[in-house]
Amino acid sequence: MAVPPPLLLGALAALLAVPSTARPAASNASAAPSGVEVRVGVLLPGRNLRYPWAWPRVAPALNLALEALQPQLRHAGLAVRTAFASTENEDGACDHLVAKFQAADLKSSHDPDVLLGLGCPQTNYFVGPFAQHGQLPLIRAGAYRREKDSSTTVYAGPVGPDLRAFQDQVHRLLNWTSRPARVVSPESDYWDYALLTLEEYAPYSVAHRHSHDQPGQAVRFIQTNGPVVYIFGSLEMLQEIMCLAQAHNMTNCDYIFIYMDILGESLKSEGHCKAAKPWQSKESQDTRGLREAFQMLLVVTSHEPQTPEYQRFQSQVIQHAQRDFGVALNDSLGTLVAGCFHDVLLLYLRALNETLREGGTKRDTSRILEKMRGLKIQGVTGMVSINSDNERETDFDLWAMRDVESGEYQVVAHYVGSEKQIKWLGPIPWMKGGPPLDNLTRVFDMNDPSCGQGECMEG
Repeated sequence: MAVPPPLLLGALAALLAVPSTARPAASNASAAPSGVEVRVGVLLPGRNLRYPWAWPRVAPALNLALEALQPQLRHAGLAVRTAFASTENEDGACDHLVAKFQAADLKSSHDPDVLLGLGCPQTNYFVGPFAQHGQLPLIRAGAYRREKDSSTTVYAGPVGPDLRAFQDQVHRLLNWTSRPARVVSPESDYWDYALLTLEEYAPYSVAHRHSHDQPGQAVRFIQTNGPVVYIFGSLEMLQEIMCLAQAHNMTNCDYIFIYMDILGESLKSEGHCKAAKPWQSKESQDTRGLREAFQMLLVVTSHEPQTPEYQRFQSQVIQHAQRDFGVALNDSLGTLVAGCFHDVLLLYLRALNETLREGGTKRDTSRILEKMRGLKIQGVTGMVSINSDNERETDFDLWAMRDVESGEYQVVAHYVGSEKQIKWLGPIPWMKGGPPLDNLTRVFDMNDPSCGQGECMEG
């Protein structure tokens, strides 16, 4: 099937008007011609920008996408009416009870034809079954699919089964067959998406909840369950663990550490260091001598499109967020989540348009979802296709310290979800010429006076 140009995705939907401020259950509508009105209910955090799917980031993306298509969509006789409701509680956190109340309120006040949102895992506890019971398509981004999730939910990325497939291919290529260990921060928020996506490997992996009060426990856990270690948590937690590992002689190519940083925050310049140097402090210094230790750390991120279309989209989202919401966004991978909503909503509208042209209705959910699974479009985030489980095929990057002298990280492998293949862009500069073995039998003595020499405190 021929792929339409980016500005004709789905050829024919209606303008999705976006309110200029984030207010629960606020609604707006395009000037609707006589024809079919499509009602979209949006459930997202209203203010908290800690969430990549917060409304001030997603709203400009939706507005930009559908504004460009307005003439064609009016010609099709379609109009879109939107209603937004925040899933935040009084503390600004995602809350499943708030999401439950807001979903029920949207249903009674606006009767949406499709729901969009729910990046936070906990907000889906009620809304997923609610959407399935009402046979409503539910478009989620930032989320992952669980076995018991609604059959009407479409997962727009950027995580999903391709993350598991990526991990599996890396392990096979590096000849790692034993179960990996996972060190997890109890304060994890969106790291949970990567973590819970990889839960499919249980019981093939073991996990440890890291405590900043007792950091030495993480070292003992790694020594017992390594040498392949996945780390889920903040950059500060990562640096703390790598400092401890270095102090205990665990960064000399006997262990390999893999940091799951889906949105690439450790590789950006704002807030902590120069770009692509996650070992540096906020003052752009290596105050703890971590550069050498980080040679044994790989970083996994979502793949950020490098096309002019995506870069233009990202700049426009940042500008509109400042103009419409008064918030300052940066050019992080957080914009990718908004782009995922943007692209899969357009895919939905194209499938809806085809269904209507064939004599169906906007509530023929099974038919619409079937068409979505059979379509491919070129969106701002790249090729958009949905698999048989209603999940978007997604891409990931593997980063390594290619330049040991400067300590700068570069992409060494790109996983292409649509092809289910890894494309290697360069070698990983292993300290000993090859990857660590995953059957390490050496036991380190925690009482060995040669261990623990350094600034890291052990709990």
